Amino acid sequence: MLKVSSLFILLCGLLASSSSQEVLSRVSSQITDALTQGLLGMNFPPALQTIDFQGPLKNIFSLALGQQLTNGDANFEVQMKDLRLFEVFLENSPDFKGVELRMPLAFSIQIKFPALNPYIFHVRTDMKVQLYLEKDVNNRYQLTFGHCRIVPETVWIQSRNFITPMKTFIVGNIERVLRNLIIQNFGAKMCPFINSWLYNLNPQVTNQLISLLLQQSRYQATVEVSPK
Repeated sequence: MLKVSSLFILLCGLLASSSSQEVLSRVSSQITDALTQGLLGMNFPPALQTIDFQGPLKNIFSLALGQQLTNGDANFEVQMKDLRLFEVFLENSPDFKGVELRMPLAFSIQIKFPALNPYIFHVRTDMKVQLYLEKDVNNRYQLTFGHCRIVPETVWIQSRNFITPMKTFIVGNIERVLRNLIIQNFGAKMCPFINSWLYNLNPQVTNQLISLLLQQSRYQATVEVSPK
């Protein structure tokens, strides 16, 4: 009889946890729609154009194409184009009591030489920023932003317009350099914009996020004390 009662309590706890998670998912969907629309209104491209892709790539192209093609900056141009933001989403963080805002992005990098078609690399990656709660001096909860960064394992690069033997000779090195630049420099340029945008969020969206995080904390507490 004791075993049946324990099983019944466990099932009730699991049902309660499942119901709580469904509420969190529904509220999260409403918030992410508002967050996505807010991010779409940000003007990122001008700051991103200052990332130095040209310098690290110059040695690779000098070796592959000849010094005469990369002898001057005017003859070798790198541009970031077609920056796109996809639907953002919130996910639980395994490392701290909060959530992580994930922002999937896509763009292309075009490398131009005189009298040649542009060499194009398509890029996709995710940015991530931690969101959690802290209490202010009046003991009221406020939204706090933690670490912001590119998620290295999400960086995907696909090349176009490369033909043999050029592709087999240099494309791997170019993708390696681009990957490092995206992880280090792209995130460093984007994060100040994202932090500023979060700091100036619509108060209604901020309150919804605080409410979601409070629900998340209660849900985690329920899971921690659930019968084993």
